[in-house]
Amino acid sequence: MTANADFDGERAYVLRDGDGAEAWVLPGIGDNCIAFHTSVAGQTAYLLSTPASLAVLRERPTFWGFPILSPYPGRHQTPFTWRGRQYPIADNDRPGVAIHGIVAGAPWEVVDASASSLTCRFDSERFAGRQERWPWPFTLTATHTVERGALRLELALENRAGEEIPHLLGLHPYFPMRFTPASGQVAAVRPPAAAALAGGTAAQARETCQVWVAADELWEMKAGLGTGEILRLEGAWDLRRPKPVAELERTLPAPPGPGWFGDDAAVRGPRLPVLLYGKRGALRLRQSGGDPNDKNGVISGVRDLASGIEMTLDTSAGFGSLALFCPSGQPFISLEPRSAVSDALTLMNDPRRLSTGVWPLGPGETWRAWAAISAAPTE
Repeated sequence: MTANADFDGERAYVLRDGDGAEAWVLPGIGDNCIAFHTSVAGQTAYLLSTPASLAVLRERPTFWGFPILSPYPGRHQTPFTWRGRQYPIADNDRPGVAIHGIVAGAPWEVVDASASSLTCRFDSERFAGRQERWPWPFTLTATHTVERGALRLELALENRAGEEIPHLLGLHPYFPMRFTPASGQVAAVRPPAAAALAGGTAAQARETCQVWVAADELWEMKAGLGTGEILRLEGAWDLRRPKPVAELERTLPAPPGPGWFGDDAAVRGPRLPVLLYGKRGALRLRQSGGDPNDKNGVISGVRDLASGIEMTLDTSAGFGSLALFCPSGQPFISLEPRSAVSDALTLMNDPRRLSTGVWPLGPGETWRAWAAISAAPTE
């Protein structure tokens, strides 16, 4: 039977594998797994960035833990065109741009629960204003399982519309730059907030925290939107070998500022805080007749040299894109697996015939995929 805990008045389902691994999931707020720890070589590794309070999580539900993003991840222009018809979706990022879908802060229904597993479902027709945020009804089922020291998330999205729809789905897990507390053990009453892991060594943690992404191309973005330009992996943004977060921040320029949405050619190319990677075979999966639930999605990870622990984020072939997000001044980073690239709802109609990862889903069809978090000592 699933254990329950209180997170500032919100019911948390606590999943355990019996060998020291534990996850906290909040069905009432996006079915977000806000905490996961496991044992690595005698140390307790806290692998997800936990919010300091329920109020902090409610204020920014896509900024902590392991948010699920549907029916679209990342930023997309609105309106967009599908099968020759234009569809508006309400912007919630800036005029003409929507971000991260509708499920991350919404309540989910608990379908099944056990000591190590929790299945929850989101029904879009219970979401007030769904028609303004997305044209088509759908259900999304998610199962979190803790087993053999790892956390696995299985996803199934069913098209409930009477027509073919464009399917997109993403994940937005945040990982501390330090996986173990900087000063001794943390009391096990509830998971430690992300800041408690970094302590007073946030700057040092950026030097000892390395990140890697096993992809084969980088998609240029401008003001958070994909441009359709695809770059070879080379230089500072080639993360097939781990690089410190601090090195990326020293090497790659930042956008001119939060108010910049122009076309200045001088600032084109890869920039932090977000880099968008692609795996060509996975992005072309629909055309090749592949199964999104098979292996061979984008694989990535975080190597904490200070703790001697490496986290690996593995995904199925349905996740052909991944965004690396390094928010300035924060003690965590995010590796965001996505089924499609940023602004894919626009780029899918680009005359260059780009493979964006958008998956046409027929009436009653279900798209399935998975992601898994594990950890091991650094080599």
